[in-house]
Amino acid sequence: MKAEFHDLAEKLLNSDSHYWGNLGYWQNSSEYSTACSALADQLAVAVQLNQNSHLFDAGFGCGDQLLLWLEKYRVASIQGINYSQSQTELAKKRLQDQDFQQAANQIQFASVADMSELTLTQSEDEINTVLALDCAYHFPSRSDFLTKSFKKLGPQGKIGLSDIVLADNDTDLYQRFILRSMLFLSRIPVKNIVRLEHYQKQLADAGFDQIKVRDISEHVFLPFNNWLVHYKSDEGQSKADSPWAWLKYDVTAKFLSWAYRKNILRYVIVSAEKNPK
Repeated sequence: MKAEFHDLAEKLLNSDSHYWGNLGYWQNSSEYSTACSALADQLAVAVQLNQNSHLFDAGFGCGDQLLLWLEKYRVASIQGINYSQSQTELAKKRLQDQDFQQAANQIQFASVADMSELTLTQSEDEINTVLALDCAYHFPSRSDFLTKSFKKLGPQGKIGLSDIVLADNDTDLYQRFILRSMLFLSRIPVKNIVRLEHYQKQLADAGFDQIKVRDISEHVFLPFNNWLVHYKSDEGQSKADSPWAWLKYDVTAKFLSWAYRKNILRYVIVSAEKNPK
């Protein structure tokens, strides 16, 4: 298998058997896996995930969140796609190991650009919830994803995203250069990083209403950086094969801290509904 941008490297950050790969929600967490699970909980609560939820997960990583949806929220069914073959294979195995064979059969390696052409066996009119946990900014086009999600959802369906947006203040030339450089290195399309007003318009243009937004930046950006600094010097020392293993996380954490302190980026939980016309 050729090298992938999204792979299994986040195991370095996790404890025990976890493979979480998001920025975490750190208000009541001091450990990475717990913080990542807490961020997933924030998103689940925003869309009122429950045993009646027929879920489409648009970026499930290595499967930790799928297990959370199934075990804690007892969702009725799961479909999902993920743009990493190695992660998808691991997620399938982990679901099978926990006797969630049906869910394992309903997830696949695919891009969100191909959402409309997917041939999963479950009837699409059952899907009432679409989630994108800390991944939509990586999509080829968030606006296209929102449009396809609207079409995939049944009446009164919900969408939930944890995502990065531009703050409202203006940036200078140097800040714009740093921002664009980091987006390029992180394979994040510039067009996906927009101000909240534009983000809400994208949702409305796709057909959604009842749009709700909660800014949780203070519990994400700086705490992730602070945790990483301490983790590297303590438990993480024995887990890395090479100092270079930390490079991606060091750069990401420092950049996000800088962008938060300069009020350039914000982290939000977004939910919206598809209501009958």
